[in-house]
Amino acid sequence: MIYLFRVTLISLLVMLFACSVNDTKDESSLYFAVPVGSVLKLNTEVIISGDQVASYVQNGKLMSYAAVDKYYPNCKFEIYTMSEQSRKIEQDTFEIIKVVDEVESSSIQKNTQLAVLGNAYAFGMLDRSHVFNYATMMYLKSEKQKDVYRMTCQHWEDLRDDRYLTIEQMREAMGEVFTLVINKG
Repeated sequence: MIYLFRVTLISLLVMLFACSVNDTKDESSLYFAVPVGSVLKLNTEVIISGDQVASYVQNGKLMSYAAVDKYYPNCKFEIYTMSEQSRKIEQDTFEIIKVVDEVESSSIQKNTQLAVLGNAYAFGMLDRSHVFNYATMMYLKSEKQKDVYRMTCQHWEDLRDDRYLTIEQMREAMGEVFTLVINKG
């Protein structure tokens, strides 16, 4: 009985430590997280089409959602408000004030709401998904352009190869349009 208890306790501890936050400082690591206080520089103006709140960038090219190959690294640059008129976002430097990693099923209907599950595998079994959107959402702040909301760098990925984009992949998606400057703080 004591042996079973010890094995169970050790197994639980191993699982807890496996889920602990990896605080790596190596920017090239798969596990490096964009730190709050980093900045995103917009190097050229971006036009957000009327009736849209976002523009996408992939391989350094601005494009619409329909043109993006979702299986490859891409980033969505978003504003808060929708308008019938196109909006121009000027060159600027945006402070990254919050970063959230999120996994979203690619097969759930837009209006479906499910209870949050802590495990993507369990979530996949629930809706039979095999492809998920791995997204890093960087919330942005600018004193000059308060309508700018966030930059989400993402890609669809097979459940068995679950990885968020690396900093290098984010930068490749952004090309010369944006520059991600990591806070070394």
